[in-house]
Amino acid sequence: MILKKINLIFFGILFAIGNNVNGQELLPVMYDSTLANRQIIMNGSFFQHGSSLKNDFSRKFIFGGEISDELSQRTYEGQKKYNRIGGGAKFRIAYKSANQIFKSKPSWSWMIDLANEVHGTADYSGDLLGLAFLGNASFLGESVNFSNSSAQYVQYLSIGGGIHNRKNKNFISLNAILPQNFFMLSVNKGNVSFAEDGANIDLILQGEILEAAADPYFKGLGAAVNFDFNIPFGNSESFSGVMKVTGRNLGFYQLHNAKLQEIDNSISYSGFQLADFANDSQMTTLKDTLGVRESTTSPTRLLPGFIQVGKVATADSKHKLQSTFGVRMYTNYFYKPMIYLGVHYQPLTSFSLGSQISYGGYGGFRLGLYANYTAKNIMIGIGTEDILGALLKSQYGHSGLIRLAWKF
Repeated sequence: MILKKINLIFFGILFAIGNNVNGQELLPVMYDSTLANRQIIMNGSFFQHGSSLKNDFSRKFIFGGEISDELSQRTYEGQKKYNRIGGGAKFRIAYKSANQIFKSKPSWSWMIDLANEVHGTADYSGDLLGLAFLGNASFLGESVNFSNSSAQYVQYLSIGGGIHNRKNKNFISLNAILPQNFFMLSVNKGNVSFAEDGANIDLILQGEILEAAADPYFKGLGAAVNFDFNIPFGNSESFSGVMKVTGRNLGFYQLHNAKLQEIDNSISYSGFQLADFANDSQMTTLKDTLGVRESTTSPTRLLPGFIQVGKVATADSKHKLQSTFGVRMYTNYFYKPMIYLGVHYQPLTSFSLGSQISYGGYGGFRLGLYANYTAKNIMIGIGTEDILGALLKSQYGHSGLIRLAWKF
């Protein structure tokens, strides 16, 4: 039936992020107060994390494969009344100069950076997933409620520059935001009831779809601030360290001539089949039947940025073992504040590794691992915020991070 097609579109957005392998920031950058040379720094990351979708299901969208009826039924039974999922990917490259720009501040210099990021989020009712993947046969004589379900997907370029402190590693940059793709689905009221024989459907639907215009290449314009501030604390060997305040993509963007489709209707159907709406002309008929209103708008949207505050490991510590901890918050209501606690181990000057547990975000507990190697002119770091997700199909997400830095 037609609602299944609408629902499959919705769930396609949930997993579009998986095919793009905004990234997370728990791969530690050790605090080092020595004066930095010129640097080129590259960061790459991807993650997908949810509250209820296990990896045996989500990997079918990320890597491909058949979703069996048995898997669909098992996944549906594992859903809560309302569920969350989110994810994204990022590649960022930055150049930090060693040239002094202020006579009175010898440590301050200039920097530029460029990034390509994608972020997707959604919350949905468990019944909506069941309807999309089990079909209406499982809900005959019942009502399916999918009110307050929504999904959003955005992909954008970021380019800009600013100033950085070569000694304490503080920086602040202002970046132009150039959105390339955007889609948002919001269902304020949604309910569908099926007759026992499946012949009649009663639909209540109030919501909207907002998507970026097909042209031009950039769909709008915005601005954002990025920053790091390292704040030493304590004055004794037993109680001292550095707190790092990180901000990424804190800003807004405006879409130009975005397409808005709105619906607020209650309709009874009889005799419709999914195959009846296989081409564009028939979908136009469906829109007319539903009372879809189309218009163009230029809305201003909040970027999926985040703030993270936490204790970091320091390169000049006399201890091989150091603690790390903190909290991360994204600027969207899907993401719950995430807390993390970890340990950093440095057996050699050039090599360190560590682990952390985290809770919150788009899901529950996760276990992360990382390793760093530092030579005279190069640093390499790799890690994951969800090592169990990489190994077990019973977990609820995936994560990968890499950082490369070249000093010259």
